[in-house]
Amino acid sequence: MAEQGGGTEPTIIVERRSGGGGVGLFLLGVAVGAGLALLYAPQSGEETRAQLRRGARRLKRRARILAEDAQERAEDLVRTGSAAAREVARDARDAAREAREVLERRLARHGRAAAAEDADA
Repeated sequence: MAEQGGGTEPTIIVERRSGGGGVGLFLLGVAVGAGLALLYAPQSGEETRAQLRRGARRLKRRARILAEDAQERAEDLVRTGSAAAREVARDARDAAREAREVLERRLARHGRAAAAEDADA
């Protein structure tokens, strides 16, 4: 945490990372590059089409790899989140059990004290 302006109020900075922005930019770059290649290509139409097919296959492979990586990251996040949720639930159950035991001990102690007062009266 950092302080601003010499005050005592803390400032919290949250950073977010987006994993999908690079894919869109990559695809945009491929499309622009293909268009420029078509405009300036000093080759025949057949050669250009063959080159475009090769580029499309490479792009398809790259997109598949990126999709698989994204799926793996999502699955990792789900596993991590599930494990964290189980741990929080376990901690909450333990805290509730401990609080209940403390309350039961206090109630028992007060019950004994009240019974003793009734016996003295």
